[in-house]
Amino acid sequence: MTPFKSLYGFLLVGLLAVGCEKENKVTPTEDTQAVTVKVNQLARVRQDVTLNVDSISDSRCPYNANCVWLGNAQVKFTLKSETQSQSGELCIGQCGTQLKNRDVMTVQLGAESYEVTLSEVQPFPGTKPDGTPKEAVITVNLKK
Repeated sequence: MTPFKSLYGFLLVGLLAVGCEKENKVTPTEDTQAVTVKVNQLARVRQDVTLNVDSISDSRCPYNANCVWLGNAQVKFTLKSETQSQSGELCIGQCGTQLKNRDVMTVQLGAESYEVTLSEVQPFPGTKPDGTPKEAVITVNLKK
């Protein structure tokens, strides 16, 4: 192998490595996509912010059942930055005296405010075998 081919191969591998490094870096976006999180599972929602689902309770009326009360699904969570953490609770369904499709809460971590939105708890009762782990679908957006 000539020295020119060795140098060319080395440069090509180096350029590919630099290109891959840029793709793997996590960069925060203005609007975060929804994350699906199980109990005691941690999800990175921004470069320096994580979300942990502490508990999920689901008393919604099962699929294809006739119920007097629609029920609700409640999710307790903790939002953490590098230096602070705040806990909160979100609820969908018949929460208190109100019927809600989703729940939204503002959480303050230092100088930043985050809007935490619960859009769904899966699986819906009666659609999967008992014992299937519950998951919360949550979106965390930085408030401006």
